[in-house]
Amino acid sequence: MTTAKKPVRRTIAKKSGANAKGKAAVNLKAAAAIIQLVEGIIPPEAVDQAMNWLKEQHFSDKFIELTKQIRLPDKKDPLSKVENQCKAVEELIETRSSVLADDAPISQWRLEVEKIRAGVELVRNAAGGDLKMRRELEKRAGKLYDSAFKAALGK
Repeated sequence: MTTAKKPVRRTIAKKSGANAKGKAAVNLKAAAAIIQLVEGIIPPEAVDQAMNWLKEQHFSDKFIELTKQIRLPDKKDPLSKVENQCKAVEELIETRSSVLADDAPISQWRLEVEKIRAGVELVRNAAGGDLKMRRELEKRAGKLYDSAFKAALGK
């Protein structure tokens, strides 16, 4: 009579707080390195050329400055890009409403700006900031900005 071997039970030791923090720091450093690499790919001269093109298209100086800040965001505050996108959409609505098509969803854009700003305040007031919610706000603000910008260009 043979006895069945009992399966070996392996447990994964939980990471200690120090080890988990160490890995998080390594991940943060890797993310920072990737951001620096991407920023290095888009030279400031290219951003300046794009801003000159916006001037030629008769966009307001305030919109151009906000767009520049969007492309070269403040590294200390990850939500600054989202806020600048909202401000840029508002500036487009104020200065280019006569150029926008009659069916442009201006009221929807304003409502979306209000919702995004409320979300920014929630993320800022949350302890530690909610990464998932911040990324969702970044997506929503990016889509809103792209939609308004395309409408302002007549596309």
